[in-house]
Amino acid sequence: MSKWMLLALSVSAMGATGCGNRPERFEKMVQWRIDDALDELDATQAQRERVQALTKESLAQSKPLAEQAKATRAALMTEWKSATPDASKVHQLVDTQLDAVRSFAHALTDKALEVHQLLTPKQREVLTEKAERFEKRAKH
Repeated sequence: MSKWMLLALSVSAMGATGCGNRPERFEKMVQWRIDDALDELDATQAQRERVQALTKESLAQSKPLAEQAKATRAALMTEWKSATPDASKVHQLVDTQLDAVRSFAHALTDKALEVHQLLTPKQREVLTEKAERFEKRAKH
């Protein structure tokens, strides 16, 4: 599986789950990055359409997660401000949020695996090289 494509899908998850305050702008940025990658791969029209559909699905699936994250942060803040925070409630809030993120991450992984199958071996090689360059830069 292409780490780069998984990274792109993961970035959409991060932005949608509270890392971005302007979702429309974030969605445009994600679409731009995906389109740029597809251009680099000389993707076919069928590949473009499916990858773009998967990206839109991911962004749509991320919106409820973002709303849940906001509600979770608010509830955690309420507990923090309390003179006697309810430890059981705090742990339950954290577990619920982690379960939602885990579920979303698995959905993204399934989409990335589908993208892997859509691409030709040469296209996967191009993305692998890009991912390896990214990893190398990230380590420094």
